[in-house]
Amino acid sequence: MTKIERIGPDVFLSELYAQDCPEALLLTEYPSSNSADTCFQNQTKYIIHDPTPPPKRELLKVLGPHHLMWGWGDEIPVYSELPPPLALLEHWRHVLGDRAVPNWTGIIDEAELITLFPHQSISGEAQVIKPESYYRLHSKEVIEKIDCPQAAVLDQIVAPCILKLTHGYAGLSNFFVREEDDAAEVLAEIQKKWPDATYVVNSIIEDIQSDVGVQYYLKKDGTVVWLGFTEQRFDEGGKWSGGCFSAEAQDRRFDELEKMIKPTAAYLHTEGYFGVVGIDVVTDGAGQQFLVDVNPRLTGITPFLMSSRMFAAQGLGEGIYLASFKFMGSLDQLISKAESFHRSQSPARVVVLSAFEDPSEKFTTCHLSVTSESQSQNQAVLSQLVAS
Repeated sequence: MTKIERIGPDVFLSELYAQDCPEALLLTEYPSSNSADTCFQNQTKYIIHDPTPPPKRELLKVLGPHHLMWGWGDEIPVYSELPPPLALLEHWRHVLGDRAVPNWTGIIDEAELITLFPHQSISGEAQVIKPESYYRLHSKEVIEKIDCPQAAVLDQIVAPCILKLTHGYAGLSNFFVREEDDAAEVLAEIQKKWPDATYVVNSIIEDIQSDVGVQYYLKKDGTVVWLGFTEQRFDEGGKWSGGCFSAEAQDRRFDELEKMIKPTAAYLHTEGYFGVVGIDVVTDGAGQQFLVDVNPRLTGITPFLMSSRMFAAQGLGEGIYLASFKFMGSLDQLISKAESFHRSQSPARVVVLSAFEDPSEKFTTCHLSVTSESQSQNQAVLSQLVAS
């Protein structure tokens, strides 16, 4: 029977990984199968269904890798090709102290690597989770193998339904077929972008009332460490854009989410996986839960969730995370504005998780979180940032 443990709010993720792979290093970069802007290429093996056009260089090399270092801690070093700006590291130190600043290194030779996805350009022996099995676990086909409620898997395309490329991420390789006439258009688009791709066809879950991203750490011995959950946020086009955290809801919804955690953890453990797991769970109007995604890796929301746990212990129980937020100003101006809320003893904490300063220096794109006592306060802070 799967055992679920709880940890204090001041535990960093690197402390959990250090118990299972103390000599490892976290590689915070994804590989790409259609971008020339990264040295981590998966051209013939472990194909990852990147969006088309491919991710911009700043997302692959700066925004994505650096934000995963926030909330990681200093027990296990982290690697990215480009180092995080010193101003960003000092900002993290001001917000959560020395332990929040990761031990960055520019060397990965001969290191054992914790990866987000299997890498073709790195030897299998150097990857903590062997790439062949890791690739299978990243497939959307895994969801059907887990014994819990989920959307039906269809043998053919029957509208309305959703087509998911097996190795897409962040919802960027999902295609909706709303009418029968849409099917040919969707298949043509997939054929054009990924002619050799496999996909899963799922029925549509109606009347969705909540969509949460649940996070836990799966130990090598199969024990689960509960981390918490966030409410998913999507933009007008259906693209994932961040999430919200509520400290009050964590315990209230634990029992119902436990029913999804245990079967996913049991399956992943039998397949040899350990590390952070993110699962997406939706609930319909009748209160029925459905498992809709399984991500055996750190996800885009993981750093926000980890820091939200720490802020909640300080009495700040409501948070919001925004991906690719545009601030009209430089990185230094952004950090100064973010820390002004802390210096003024405002009941809010604004954290720049990662940032890319536009060469024109007219704006900075960042992954940003705001945490306070209420979501209305968070929105007020965001309004001030937009006005700036």
